[in-house]
Amino acid sequence: MLFHVLGPIEVHAAGEPLAVAGKPATVLATLLLHRNAWVSLDELADQVWPHGRAPLSAVANLRTYVWRLRRGLPEPGRLDRLGDLYRLQARPDEVDAGRAAEILGDAARVADPAVGLSMVDEALGWWRGRPYAGLPFAVEADQLNELRLDLRELRAALLPALGRPAEAVTELRTVLTVAPLREAAWAGLVRTLAAAGRRAEALLAYRRAAELLGAELGVEPGPELAAARRLVLAGV
Repeated sequence: MLFHVLGPIEVHAAGEPLAVAGKPATVLATLLLHRNAWVSLDELADQVWPHGRAPLSAVANLRTYVWRLRRGLPEPGRLDRLGDLYRLQARPDEVDAGRAAEILGDAARVADPAVGLSMVDEALGWWRGRPYAGLPFAVEADQLNELRLDLRELRAALLPALGRPAEAVTELRTVLTVAPLREAAWAGLVRTLAAAGRRAEALLAYRRAAELLGAELGVEPGPELAAARRLVLAGV
């Protein structure tokens, strides 16, 4: 069984995926964020009805939502109850976000760049939109979008070894369009352009990065970006 949070909440097992929407989806997402730990009805109510807006029927409603989830899950025994506490049992690799985080580390250590690239592409393919789409988990969604950018940076780092530097440049420029202050992506872009013999473009990218960092954050380029510039100047 696989829980999908990288987009609208879904549960995949044999057969058709189970889509979960509305308040039951908020309950499921909360249990997934605290998987394998007991979560109280009060904690669930705070997520489903934030800012103290829970109705008088909140407890009965929540129990109904959990009952619906248990009925819909391919393995209902995963969802336990102990009084007013609930627990969803799931391994990290049974949540698409957990798998993606594992792949980020594993793919970076693979000796064969083609294998690493295949792993990264598989992980990126799990995104179906904004994580926790339509649910009140903005901080968690932003963190997972950062993970997606980390995967795309790793993808760009693997492509040149496979004879695809132009694609790596495009990938990094796409990352920087979304997150223009990601210094590691700027450093990767400078290095990739230089390695492809595009020295003038590499220096231009460095200057653009330095200007942005100075204007937006009031800081000088960090060690990684400065080292990338030195490589360009040294003709490496």
